[in-house]
Amino acid sequence: MANGKTEFSPVCQFFIIIHVSIMKKTLLITSCIAASLFLLQACGGDGDDTNPSDPVPPIANPDDKDPGEPPGGVPREQGSVSAPFVQGDASRYIMVSPSGQSFGVLSSSQQTPGGAMTTVGDYQLAGTYDVQDINGDASFAIGRWAKGSVTRDSGPADMLSGTDGRAYHYLAYQGVSEFPPDINSCSDVIRDGRPSRLCTAIGMPPLRCTGGSFTKPTYTGGGSKPALTGSSVTGVADISPYGGPRFVSGSLTVNANGETVNLSFPDSLSSPDAMAFTGQALTSNGSGTGVQLAAAGDGAYALVITYAAVTPSGARYIGVGRMNCSQESFTLVTLEKRLPGQAPLGE
Repeated sequence: MANGKTEFSPVCQFFIIIHVSIMKKTLLITSCIAASLFLLQACGGDGDDTNPSDPVPPIANPDDKDPGEPPGGVPREQGSVSAPFVQGDASRYIMVSPSGQSFGVLSSSQQTPGGAMTTVGDYQLAGTYDVQDINGDASFAIGRWAKGSVTRDSGPADMLSGTDGRAYHYLAYQGVSEFPPDINSCSDVIRDGRPSRLCTAIGMPPLRCTGGSFTKPTYTGGGSKPALTGSSVTGVADISPYGGPRFVSGSLTVNANGETVNLSFPDSLSSPDAMAFTGQALTSNGSGTGVQLAAAGDGAYALVITYAAVTPSGARYIGVGRMNCSQESFTLVTLEKRLPGQAPLGE
């Protein structure tokens, strides 16, 4: 290029002259134009520097992608929440994995706009992750880390492939410091000239806990050709509305690998802010459950659950859940007790 004009070598000028002469023939106009463009590029005219002999890079085939992989390696979140979880002083958590479980005060948490918790206490999920069974509101958040890199404040990362069933089940919730108010209210009165204690008892049924949200059971070991993920979990529990320790009755039904396992709940809750366990829920190879009362907002209660279930074939599954608790209407019953050692007045 000189003085803003393109200069050609003598050889190129020769071919261009031939091209001009050929253009006089109408039938060859189209072919000559194509030929001249090729010659201009080959002889140093305007255009890119691509060498026609260079190999052409392959074009990505969308069909080559794993059909289970989100486009472009984007994290996947399956499920939804009605409101973000609100972490506070009473917030607690449960984390269950093939290597064990952890529970306690929720010191830190992070939740995506889609509702997935990626930080639960000292557990963090990163990478191209897959979070399933997402559910929750301001009072709880539940889900299952099925794929990604799981790290704690110390120790190496645990890589979840998303193909072998290994998973971390989390549950963040709001704890309670007191049981529901005791139903008994008593006062000392004089009745028929004799001191008495008059008590009003509420004939209230127990807290009935049903429904709610559960993560799908995931396989941890044992059995022969087990399914990697179970199908469903259901349960019902009744919690006594009075007394010191609150008595618990009911069971949890875990369906996995075409088999059914019925797990009992602990007999009682000794404290509102402590978790009660039964069986071998805390071991790495047994069955059992752990339960604790939780706040559900507007004065309501919930029952949070961790479980491990070993099927008749020997396959072991784990998961977490939360059931909603409610009480039906009640009636008032008045009881009167004469106080001992007191004579009627006037005697």
